[in-house]
Amino acid sequence: MTALAESSAAADPRTRWSLRSFPKGNSTFTPRPRHRAGRAMASTPIFRVTDCLHEGRTVLVPCEELVTTVSAWLAELGADSPLVEDLARAVRAGNWPAAYALGESLSVDVSVAA
Repeated sequence: MTALAESSAAADPRTRWSLRSFPKGNSTFTPRPRHRAGRAMASTPIFRVTDCLHEGRTVLVPCEELVTTVSAWLAELGADSPLVEDLARAVRAGNWPAAYALGESLSVDVSVAA
C-alpha cells in the first residue's frame, strides 16, 4: 500500500510530495466500503401520505410502497379500490393534478416529503 506523504523538508518552498510505503501492520487506516445502495436511496423520492379520515396518520414512503400503504388503510375500512394503482401511477409520472384528484377520491393526501 502506498500513500501520499510530505517530504521531510516542509519549510522549503521547493518541497514536493513523494510516495512512500506505510507498513500494513502498523497502519490504523481502515478503508470503508463504498455502498452504491446509499446513492440509489438518496435519489429515490420519498412521499408524505396523509390519511384524511384518521387525524394524525401520516407516513413517509417511497413510491413503491404507496399502493401497499393506501390499500392497507382502505382494508381497515373494509374497502378496496383500483384507484390506488392509478394514484401510484400518477405520482410516479409526476402528474400532480391527477394525483390530487385521485387522492381526494381515496381520502388521502400525497405530497413530496421535504
